Amino acid sequence: MKNHFSLLAAVALAIGTIQSPGQSVTFNFQDGTDQGFGAGFGDDASKTFPIVNIGGSLRMAVLRTGAFQEAGRQNQGSDAFLAAMNAATANPSGYVISYDWYVDTSLSPGNYGTFLQIGTYINSGSGAYTQDFPGTGKDVELNGTQLASGQVFSGTVSETLTQKYGALDPGFLAQSFMRFGLIMNGDGSAATVYFDNISITAVPEPTSLCLFGLAVPALWMMRRRSVRS
Repeated sequence: MKNHFSLLAAVALAIGTIQSPGQSVTFNFQDGTDQGFGAGFGDDASKTFPIVNIGGSLRMAVLRTGAFQEAGRQNQGSDAFLAAMNAATANPSGYVISYDWYVDTSLSPGNYGTFLQIGTYINSGSGAYTQDFPGTGKDVELNGTQLASGQVFSGTVSETLTQKYGALDPGFLAQSFMRFGLIMNGDGSAATVYFDNISITAVPEPTSLCLFGLAVPALWMMRRRSVRS
């Protein structure tokens, strides 16, 4: 019995380590609101984005208007978003920015244009700014054939800040104001992208993954012993 308790403690420690990745934030829009997103360089009140049940999930619909920086989320006081952004910019190779994207070209046939590009940007109160445009830094690019196909295109973008933006300006460090934003570039009059699960999270530590790998077979062995007894 004592060995079982020791094993349980080790398993709990391993799982607890994995579930404690430091400062993080996720916007999943499951409450039916845009969760603080506004215009590209505006606050929450500057714009309201519709939340649509599409592709089996509630997603934030962002129409390409030609603004380039089409949507942005800035901190609201000392919130979880600010904490996550400060942690991420202090450790850019150890934090991941990820999001799901979904484009249904059948919703407005002929109006999605000949190209559509998606990317992200961040900026801080010091004036520091960086984006994963132009060139090959774009997260997603759909061509005219794809946009005229009437098909659905979707995927997940997940990269560390270093992969997305390269070396960060020191002006991103320890800020009281941060913004993360979505870039859309294209020539369609009705191109809409549906975003979901926008997150800023720490990369799991290798030690945590190793502990988890040990925990799973340990739980299985305990279950076998319980059944036999």
